[in-house]
Amino acid sequence: MNYVSIQGRATSMSWTAHDVGLVIRQTMRAFLRHRMLFALTVLGVLVAGGAVMLTLKPRYTATTTVVVSGRAQQDPLAPNGQQQNLAPPDDELVSTEAAMIHSRDVAAAVLAQLPPPPAAPHVGMRDRLCHMGLGFLCHASTPVDPEVQREHEEDAFLNNLTITPEPRTQILDINVVDGDPQRAAALANAVVTNYQRIALARQTADINHVATWLDNRTAALRQRWLDAVQKANAFDNANGLTNTTEGSTSTPLIERQIADTSANLSQAEGRLAAAQARADALRDAAARGDARAAVALSQEPILVATANALMQLQSTRQEEAATYGPQHPRLRALDQQIATTRASLEAETQAALSTIREDQISARAEVQRLNENLDLLRQKAGGQSAPQAEYRTLDQEAQSARAVYETFLEHAKEVVDRAALLQPPIAVVSHAAAPDVPSFPNRKKIGLGLMAVALAAGAGAVLLRDYFAAGFTEIERLRAAVPLPLLAVVPKVGGRSEQTVRRHVIDHPYSRATEAVRSLVMQLSMRVHEGGQPLCLAITSAGPEEGKSTLALWMATVARRGGQKVLVIDADHRRGMLDQYLTDGTSGRPSLGMSDLVTTGVPVADVIRTDPDTGFDYIPAGRTMQHAFSPVEIRRLRAILAELKRSYELVIIDCPPLLGLSDALVHANMADQVIFVCRWKSTAQRAVMACLERLEACGAPLAGVVATMVEDNAMDVMGYSYGNRDIKILSRFDDK
Repeated sequence: MNYVSIQGRATSMSWTAHDVGLVIRQTMRAFLRHRMLFALTVLGVLVAGGAVMLTLKPRYTATTTVVVSGRAQQDPLAPNGQQQNLAPPDDELVSTEAAMIHSRDVAAAVLAQLPPPPAAPHVGMRDRLCHMGLGFLCHASTPVDPEVQREHEEDAFLNNLTITPEPRTQILDINVVDGDPQRAAALANAVVTNYQRIALARQTADINHVATWLDNRTAALRQRWLDAVQKANAFDNANGLTNTTEGSTSTPLIERQIADTSANLSQAEGRLAAAQARADALRDAAARGDARAAVALSQEPILVATANALMQLQSTRQEEAATYGPQHPRLRALDQQIATTRASLEAETQAALSTIREDQISARAEVQRLNENLDLLRQKAGGQSAPQAEYRTLDQEAQSARAVYETFLEHAKEVVDRAALLQPPIAVVSHAAAPDVPSFPNRKKIGLGLMAVALAAGAGAVLLRDYFAAGFTEIERLRAAVPLPLLAVVPKVGGRSEQTVRRHVIDHPYSRATEAVRSLVMQLSMRVHEGGQPLCLAITSAGPEEGKSTLALWMATVARRGGQKVLVIDADHRRGMLDQYLTDGTSGRPSLGMSDLVTTGVPVADVIRTDPDTGFDYIPAGRTMQHAFSPVEIRRLRAILAELKRSYELVIIDCPPLLGLSDALVHANMADQVIFVCRWKSTAQRAVMACLERLEACGAPLAGVVATMVEDNAMDVMGYSYGNRDIKILSRFDDK
């Protein structure tokens, strides 16, 4: 049991390998059959691709390498030494900088510095005819909008600008493509310098905005301090107070407490003022929708991250709008993200304001508590002189205003110092140099790709041509499609004239074609009944020019040289060609033939002729019949064939084609055996099957199929053929 299953699996595997080998061999034969088509297709694709490649204009790529430096975004109002680094992570920072470099603002600045060269005017056939006086062919002059032209130039520049981040680094490669290598290098360097200038200007504007607000706030605090000092001095002069603050070394404890409480009150008021200033600035930034100011003014990480995300989305939207236009679906998605992020920013801003508000409430409560303590201390110091106490109160208010003013003045100086130390967000690693070799077209790669495409196109053309071929292109396909024996495969014979082809079996007795015909005659002779009964053989085909007449003459020649008495009948009365073949076309069509035997009943001896070269007899087609066979004519035809079989051992009927005609069905029904001729690659498969069905329907004794004009590469083995040395030896025996 196991042996049987193993043997079955081995047989299946060998059959699969056989199928694969058969497919490979058939494919190779298809390439051999259509090698001219393959060569022409490959050559055509190579020529066309080469012509297109020659028309491609060279493009040069210049590269500038920069490194992204992390920018520490600091709070201008934070105490000294408490600045927080709010820069995004490295990958996010690099992506943001790449998007900002690839922006329309940078493109406009670069093109303003290096405007594109004027395009060469295109002079076509229409322009030439216009200059010759045909005004109706002239192009209508349309005004060009400078704004639209500028946008087109910016779009073209951005399409040729690519920013490539190097993985796991903060390095960017800025690539610019242009037809001029010098201009490509200049544009790449100009992108870096202009972006550095724009980024510095943007940072300076942000710092200046904060500095302006600080200046206004500092001026108000200074004026408050000066007013408090002036009020204290005026009170001192009005009451004639002396030694209020100077000259005393032992200050009472109550006064020291009042002084300490006043100092604490000044600090609390300073914190309250700072919180109030921070809340006012953040509220002003939120009202203006300035995400950068929100990042600079807030100490909340979530608010900073949300503001950074909003700035990145806005930059991405500008880039997408420049690339795809204002109506692209991707912009609507970005707008929704921007709206969501802006809402989140507003919520985080409110949360930050709530935090600052809590600081204000705490500072205000502390100020209130210190004021209450100061009032209590002042009540305790009621025993002192009332004018002196009032003066001290005014002096403490002046000192408090001064402390707040000095705090804001210090922050303003830090902001100014920071503006002087601003650096661009990117630094140049290597400047772009003019490239020597164009980046496009890469002729080597294009040539290899073109060769691959040409080979693929040639293979596709061959396979399609072979797949859609009307006739049979493989012997295996013919055997699989036709349910009849394949009697012979007659190879294609080349010849300059029909007479040369007809004499092939005489002039080349040992060729493959002659051997195939000799084998066919032998097979038919073996099928003859015992007793040496004669054989009436009908040869037909689906259409004309399929080699059935040539096959009939070759078979008659081979049989006659074997000693048989052979008669060939041309049954195609519409276009009988047998007499022209055998008389070299000089005698013209005879007046009497097979059709005359059937219709008029002339004696058989009057229409039989003999071929002087081969010695077999033949009956020409005769005159054309304009009617179908009648019952009388069919009986007469049957009697004629019976009479001829008594005089000849082999009678070959060259029948007309079957498609559209019915004469061949009559002859096939009366013959002992019928051979169907199928021309290689020409006879359609459907036509073959239809003709075989008609022959079977009329009761024709089909012997098999003969493939004619078969190419040498149609099958693995066409047959044996003698070499030149063998033919010479055999010719000597023939001469003897």
